[in-house]
Amino acid sequence: MRLEDLIEQNYHKLSANELYIWEYIRKHPDECRTISIDQLSAACNISHTTILRFAKKLGLKGFSELKVVLKWQEPSGSGIFPSDTIARTVQDYRQTLEYISSVELSDLFSLMDGAGKTYVYGSGSVQQLAARDLKQKFFNANKLLHVIEGEEEMRKLVERVGETDLVILISLSGDNEFVNQTAECVKQRGGVVASICRIQSNRLIYLSDINIPFFTHHIDLGGTMEYWPSNLLFQINEFLILRYLQYHQTVRR
Repeated sequence: MRLEDLIEQNYHKLSANELYIWEYIRKHPDECRTISIDQLSAACNISHTTILRFAKKLGLKGFSELKVVLKWQEPSGSGIFPSDTIARTVQDYRQTLEYISSVELSDLFSLMDGAGKTYVYGSGSVQQLAARDLKQKFFNANKLLHVIEGEEEMRKLVERVGETDLVILISLSGDNEFVNQTAECVKQRGGVVASICRIQSNRLIYLSDINIPFFTHHIDLGGTMEYWPSNLLFQINEFLILRYLQYHQTVRR
């Protein structure tokens, strides 16, 4: 049992304060394996009751069981490929595809159809490839998306974003400083922000008018070796265009 899995399964139940507890634990894993409830309460400036409620919403009996889960996740430092990686990745795909195939997306598609212009920006190399892939798929449906290439181009664009414009931001973590600053600027100018990022507590979700989350996890191979399965971005694109075509078929009826 991993705490990340419990968070993903129960994410929709968690309040802003409970998500803040998770964010603190995520950023201070070594400290939190030995932390007391008093220390965690002080560090997060949150009551004992909120911490206990957080643990119970994850299906745990209380703080002691939460500590046990954290202890199980203590890294061995061996650099051995985690034995559950394949199964967890399959689960990530399944949960993401189940979500994107069933979630209500009419608000997003209505915004895209009504936008003066729709821009797409990816925060990294894979994310930028996903942005171009999304443009290509929607171009085949006679919908033009403008891919923004690089931070400098995005800085110039933000100065011209209007109230009818939609900006789609693709980020792995949702904690990319430049992406979040961009979202803030777009909102300040009256534009609309949609985002695609992994399902964790992050700033980008709160800045977005519409968010499409996906499930993925960090694979720690020891030392400097790490890997994030990210091909799900392209699977999301596939379902977005299919759902868009379905939406238009429904609207015309």
